[in-house]
Amino acid sequence: MLGKNKNNKDPDKALGDASKKINKGFTGFATKAFMGKGFVDQMNQGIAMGQGAVDMQKMNANLAQVGIPAKAVVVSIQDTGQLVNFDPVVVLQLEVTPEIGVAFQTTAQTIVSKVAIPRVGDTINIKYSPADASQIVVV
Repeated sequence: MLGKNKNNKDPDKALGDASKKINKGFTGFATKAFMGKGFVDQMNQGIAMGQGAVDMQKMNANLAQVGIPAKAVVVSIQDTGQLVNFDPVVVLQLEVTPEIGVAFQTTAQTIVSKVAIPRVGDTINIKYSPADASQIVVV
């Protein structure tokens, strides 16, 4: 190997370093020159998708700890075609009944377990952000 991989514990830093290597300095220039702008654009799109997945996982971990618990009935579910750690990312339309407060409807994009994908009519346990009810995590 050419050097130690210092980023194996921090995906944010690894994605940032990958972006720098593809877009800046001699490596970026050589990549664009030999591989073409289309290749670089595809790599940047992949890096952006990876960053989106990392951000979603962080948000879900935070909501699982500090979110407001509620029961929700699945009104509709739509697959986005994305996977995070082999679990699907879906768009859920929910009728939410919080433990305290008034029921409301929300639409949210979230990761669900591939072995427990909710169906229309299912009642699921969620936690949601009081600042933005479209930020939910299935618990």
